[in-house]
Amino acid sequence: MTMEYASTIDIGARKQRRDGINEDAIATAVFENHHRQTERPVGIFVLGDGVGGEACGDVAAFLATTVVRKRLTDALLGPGTDIPERFGIDSYEPTPPTADADSDAALSEARIRTAIQDGIDAAHKHVQEFARDIGGRPATTLVVGVYVDGHLHYGWVGDSRIYLINERHEETKQLTRDHAVTNDLLENGEIDDEVYARIHPDATAITNAVGGSAHGQPSVDVEFGSTEIYRDDIILFTSDGLVDAFPDNRSLRQEYQQATDTAAAREAVLESLVTDDEIREIVLEADDLRDAVAELVSFANDRGGKDNLSVTLARDPGTTPSPNTPPFRGTVADSRELTDQETVIEPAEETGGSDPAAGSESTSGETEPTDVGNESTASPDESDGESGRSPPEGGTAKVVSAGEGDPPTAAVTIAGDETIFEVVDGVTIGRTTADRDRNPNIGLVVDDDDPVESNHARLEFDDDGYWRIRDISAVGTFVEATEGEGRWAVLLSSEGAALHRQHGFDPDAAAEGDLEETTRLRDGTAFTLEDPRKENPITFRFFSSVDHARNRTRWSDPNDGRPFGGFCT
Repeated sequence: MTMEYASTIDIGARKQRRDGINEDAIATAVFENHHRQTERPVGIFVLGDGVGGEACGDVAAFLATTVVRKRLTDALLGPGTDIPERFGIDSYEPTPPTADADSDAALSEARIRTAIQDGIDAAHKHVQEFARDIGGRPATTLVVGVYVDGHLHYGWVGDSRIYLINERHEETKQLTRDHAVTNDLLENGEIDDEVYARIHPDATAITNAVGGSAHGQPSVDVEFGSTEIYRDDIILFTSDGLVDAFPDNRSLRQEYQQATDTAAAREAVLESLVTDDEIREIVLEADDLRDAVAELVSFANDRGGKDNLSVTLARDPGTTPSPNTPPFRGTVADSRELTDQETVIEPAEETGGSDPAAGSESTSGETEPTDVGNESTASPDESDGESGRSPPEGGTAKVVSAGEGDPPTAAVTIAGDETIFEVVDGVTIGRTTADRDRNPNIGLVVDDDDPVESNHARLEFDDDGYWRIRDISAVGTFVEATEGEGRWAVLLSSEGAALHRQHGFDPDAAAEGDLEETTRLRDGTAFTLEDPRKENPITFRFFSSVDHARNRTRWSDPNDGRPFGGFCT
């Protein structure tokens, strides 16, 4: 019987509504030879989930999946299909040797693992070259599976997964172990509730990826596994988008942390996810694999469809049936349900953790106006509220959630203040007023004659995966230039520019260049809503994550002893 497989990718309901893009990619190749009663399928399955929040994650996923498939095809096509001994040709013994009979055989586990490593390293190199071309950090996860002679040999990087669904025993086994911050926290005992891990603030963070830097290491740390495959097995390759359905982890986290009935709170979290049991039921009840992948995508989108979805299902009806008591298979002894995540890169060693059982109180929601003259600190052993993390040893930073929304998140700090504001797309910054309905997410207490407006600037996460700041005022926002000591780029909204022209002043001519409304932010970029020429303007710094903000000692106050060097566009 012919090997069966089906694949699909879907943009996901939420990104569809937001005119987003699909950053997942799948590449497959199945080769089959038949002779007399002998069938020898060789299946190559590669799935990548482009890292959300990084430039061109979709290109990284496409490059990685296609490069790995080509490398594996070149390595396995001949040995898998062209050796007569494998097909009982008359001039050879009637029973051909199996691939694992000789550790040096072309299709042995060791040879296949080497081919997977070589393919992923080649893909990593291609993505690094692309990163140099665009000046970005494109990256992707990868899961790679090679099926041959009743065995699946596989390798993975990141948090995309491989599962086995066994029809006879009605069980699901996870074969891979997430390269993710939350997995490390669980294994290190820094958090002890697997359900909470699914809604942890660092549930979006992975610790390993293909690409991610133009000048990183030339090789990737690939983790490997091998397992028997039976006639009753269906192999599932998936990105985290399959179960990343519920779009508001923040509200679930608040309910969990504030709940008096932990069991009920845990059940509410599980009900928001697409669980292992639901996946198994959908797959086993479908008419065929193609119908099953379509049903999985539809079900995840009905749950919210927060992220891109990619699914491959495969099975070999010609292999042996499952034994009465199947052996343990996979690398994860305690198979966990699929985790609710959207993928971003975050180094594991920079992330701390705390046990939610400590009862930390959430500080999410609308941020109280901030008087930058007041101290805003927490003791080192005090939980930092919404983030669920404790400051590093000796640290005093308090993390406050500014605004509500979906990941990814970034961080903003204020010079002279220890508070770290965790921000999402659309957070506004400006003057605190008596009208709370008009107040920004991050409010400043400034003098009445200060030109800062109530909603002065807005932080945005664009479709290309970059954080930006946009001026929405009539007076302008000032961003520290990347070149030139003490120089500041001027941003001005189109409405503000039009207002100036109505009063006979051309802001473009004054700035000796075309003023922009928005500009890209990088780690450590400083900006201010006040004239940088004034004494001690309130100055902010942007960081791509809360953890980067915690380690901000390398950045000094831009006004600390540095003379004003002029404006630029």
